[in-house]
Amino acid sequence: MTDTAATPLLDGRSIGIAYHAIAAVRDRLLAASDLTFHQSVALKAVADGLDRAGAAARVTATLKIDESRAHTLFDELVDAGLLDGARTALTGEGARIQRGLTDAVSGLTERLYGGLPAAEREIAARALAHVTARANAELGAP
Repeated sequence: MTDTAATPLLDGRSIGIAYHAIAAVRDRLLAASDLTFHQSVALKAVADGLDRAGAAARVTATLKIDESRAHTLFDELVDAGLLDGARTALTGEGARIQRGLTDAVSGLTERLYGGLPAAEREIAARALAHVTARANAELGAP
């Protein structure tokens, strides 16, 4: 007889528990840079070479915030000296912080996901993509 209780199903609770555990570790990494998670997403969008409109579109889609909030995030990064507001580009300090975050996340990713079989990661990624698409559809529903 198989003990189904030993094999948890993917549901909102398991996703939420994993999310909050990962977010706590992420927030510890971000604390060294004095950035919020939202600011780090905005910084990354600019680091990826997007202009302000493209970066704002990515940030709003990723964080589920309105466009004015995305622009406020960019303004905060300009005020912190991490973005050049005239060009919406990273300053030297912004690039340094972004490199540090990229390196830290790379190491964290290996510690969290390393050793998990690729097939299991692919299945989980597909399942989460479906859940995300359905949640996005719910957000778009009247």
